[in-house]
Amino acid sequence: MKMPKMPNRQEIKAFLKTDRAILMICIGIAFIFWLFTKLSYNYRSTLNFALEYKLPEDKVLSLPPPDNIDIDVEASGWDLLGRWFSRGEFVLDLNIHDDNPQTLNAMNIKSRISRQLSDDIKILEIRPDFIQLQPEAPAEKEIPLVLDNQLELAPQHHFKSEIQLQPATVKIHGPASVVSEIKSWPTVPLIQQKVNSSLIQTVRLKPHPNSNVRFEPNEVKMIATVEPTTEKRLAVEIQKKGIPDSLLLVLLPKKVEISCIVGLSDYDRLSARDFEIIADFSKIDPTQNKSIRLQLKRKPKSVSYLQYQPKKVDYIIRSKTLMAQDSAKVD
Repeated sequence: MKMPKMPNRQEIKAFLKTDRAILMICIGIAFIFWLFTKLSYNYRSTLNFALEYKLPEDKVLSLPPPDNIDIDVEASGWDLLGRWFSRGEFVLDLNIHDDNPQTLNAMNIKSRISRQLSDDIKILEIRPDFIQLQPEAPAEKEIPLVLDNQLELAPQHHFKSEIQLQPATVKIHGPASVVSEIKSWPTVPLIQQKVNSSLIQTVRLKPHPNSNVRFEPNEVKMIATVEPTTEKRLAVEIQKKGIPDSLLLVLLPKKVEISCIVGLSDYDRLSARDFEIIADFSKIDPTQNKSIRLQLKRKPKSVSYLQYQPKKVDYIIRSKTLMAQDSAKVD
């Protein structure tokens, strides 16, 4: 590929004598004159300064201060252009040696910023116009986690056991006044629909609104064991409680039918012995009633949606003394 031929001196001189070249030179001179004129005028602009806070190692701020401030200024175009080319971070150097709060007002901030700017740059407004600093000692402790569980199971499925977080506790670091008030901390919402199988996921902790507070670790492992479910029906004998020794009592019927939802892994192990249904006569006068309401006293944790029928049963009551007398007469 041939390189383009560079114009020689004679060609350049010839071009400069053309009307096109003269027009371009005039436009260039006019632009430079216009630029110098414009840059000599005053303009308003906003400068952004990053802030850096220097604290002793044994101190931390109760609330995070702003990371930057906006400064509305007025200056000539030349000064603003020079500031743009030489812009850098504004470092707010704080020598904090105690726990006393400090407030940097607009005048204080302005005096610090003025050292970084040209004398010809006029400061009009500072946002924010004050900075509140509250140093204090840091603290740390271990707290339990709370899972924000928004999992939606698929039909005919359930959690075989409680959802686990590993680890179940984390360390919290931050200002002592903030750390002391926190007893537990949630994860971010765990959202998933129609879950039909076991899950192992990494879940992040919800960020604290105070950026000076951090968690270690800031994410944990979530383990959820999910399995299909089915219905099971059982006949459970009613247990009688609180019957006076002088009475003989017969329930009608003697058993109730229980229906419940259970996981497939527990289906064969589930039996009538895992349930306790009682008829408690200690709170009523058996001779003044004909029926009694039943109570469910015990059921396995693995079952759900439990129903039993009937809720009330009738009973027949006889006096043991009268029965003994009748038996003696027969003899």
